[in-house]
Amino acid sequence: MAVWLGSTAVEAADTPAAPLNEKEKAVHALNRLGYGPRPGEADRVAELGVEKWIRAQLEPAAIADEKASAMVAELGYIQKSPKELVQAYQAEIRARLQAQRAKTAADDEMKKTEPAATPAGPSESELIVAQALGELHHAKLVRAVYSERQLEQVLVDFWFNHFNVDARKQQVRATVVSHEQDVIRPNIWGNFRDLLGATAKSPAMLVYLDNWRSSVAYEPGEIEARMARRIQKKATGMSDEELAAQPRPTRGLNENYGRELMELHTLGVDAGYTQKDVQEVARAFTGWTLMPPTGAFEFRQRWHDRGEKVILGKRLPAGGGQKDGDQVLDLLATHPATARHLAYKLCQRFVADAPPEDLVKRVAGAFSKSGGDLRATYEALFLDPAFFAPQHFGAKTKSPFEFAASSLRASGAEFVDVKGLPARVPLRALEAGALLGRGQDRMARAPRKTVTMHVVEMGQANYGWGPPTGFPEDSSTWVNSGALVSRLNYALALTGGQVADARVHPRALLGGKDADMAAEAVDAMARSLFARPLGEATRRVILAQGGAGAADSMSAGAPPVVDVPKVLALMLGAPEFQRR
Repeated sequence: MAVWLGSTAVEAADTPAAPLNEKEKAVHALNRLGYGPRPGEADRVAELGVEKWIRAQLEPAAIADEKASAMVAELGYIQKSPKELVQAYQAEIRARLQAQRAKTAADDEMKKTEPAATPAGPSESELIVAQALGELHHAKLVRAVYSERQLEQVLVDFWFNHFNVDARKQQVRATVVSHEQDVIRPNIWGNFRDLLGATAKSPAMLVYLDNWRSSVAYEPGEIEARMARRIQKKATGMSDEELAAQPRPTRGLNENYGRELMELHTLGVDAGYTQKDVQEVARAFTGWTLMPPTGAFEFRQRWHDRGEKVILGKRLPAGGGQKDGDQVLDLLATHPATARHLAYKLCQRFVADAPPEDLVKRVAGAFSKSGGDLRATYEALFLDPAFFAPQHFGAKTKSPFEFAASSLRASGAEFVDVKGLPARVPLRALEAGALLGRGQDRMARAPRKTVTMHVVEMGQANYGWGPPTGFPEDSSTWVNSGALVSRLNYALALTGGQVADARVHPRALLGGKDADMAAEAVDAMARSLFARPLGEATRRVILAQGGAGAADSMSAGAPPVVDVPKVLALMLGAPEFQRR
């Protein structure tokens, strides 16, 4: 085990005295605005010009991206419509409830004369939803590794995290695919108000923050109750007698979305709004709900609170209907506190855990001046001299997903087909279970884990993060000795051919050097992976632990031979590679 896997494994980079050179700027841009450089890419970006590369990334539609697009197109379950996935989820719930009722009836009647049947395994509808989630994460990896539109992939991750939903909650599991593909991805280059409006109507967000249940307080009449029972019967498969025994549902206000809309999505926690403002915002969004058969957004007028609302001093006249919610979004999207909150989060993600206040102000100013234009805001941040300040080089720690993606890119890895797994649970469904915190026993028994399984094992279950805050941007979240051991184990598995769906070719990183020239081989691989030479302590560890039979070779008078896959693993596990 490498000696650096202690408490000092990912210390902050030393502040260089000189400004970044062009190669360092290229590596910095590729690490912050993408998922790290591929072999030779930093030199190509430096030769092109870093600013020119950034400006190209800000116009992704003009960048050819055939390989990643073709690989994602082959994933059939995430191509299904939101309606198909919702209906599969509803069928799964009906089947579960029916099985539960049948079991209860059998137990009550003491029907235990025959041995219990072997479980048939997941239903077809359950596998549809599970495989869609597994494919969504695999598509995220594919785009991170192969897409030429690197900034677009990082921004999708940033904004999904900003508008986080948890696939473990109810119908979110069936709508999280659409939340990323139809809500977040198409809106990250336009105006923030459009993105905010899309998330407010997102079925995943409506369920996750409970707004789909929020209404003016009332008790439904008999006609509405009868309609609700018919919908419930279709969704659950209950009999008329069972439905009649259910209490009549009552409606009421839910403040969850109103609170998170202000605290997380727009103004920020310290913007000076009151609990009364939260309640008024919640009232404005009553009736924003879902259409039961399809799970799509609909505004239900009879659920809406028609009274006057006053939010942050702005009066919304009575009788506004759906327009109440739209006016709230207009107000919050253009508020100065929203500009600062978003600017801070962008600077924290892309620059430093504690970003410079003057940079935050400049980015917030660009957001406000442009009327919330996101592309203009990104440009103001990424082309600001502070973005390339030397103290920010390598100052943030990669998340597990960033580490996995960057290791695949740096090592020139290729995804491969996985063979030999049991057919009872398809691969992507098994990965979905890992993302949702299920099936750890199956994953532990797997002879070789996939990249997705390793990401979960390293501590990041994308799409399964509970708090609406999303994953923290502070690097300290990912720094602990257990997580770093998992990272080195993953690196050893990857370079040793033990990752089920990825293969690397470490010798391609030697740059023509021979493996029997240990120091030269290590230095050549380091030049392929890093903008700067390895730290002397790291280099000594790699030379000491990366030799294959070095002692025997030296005693025989022959030069030591390096174990190339192990050397690559040690470099990927080194402190220098953990930072971006």
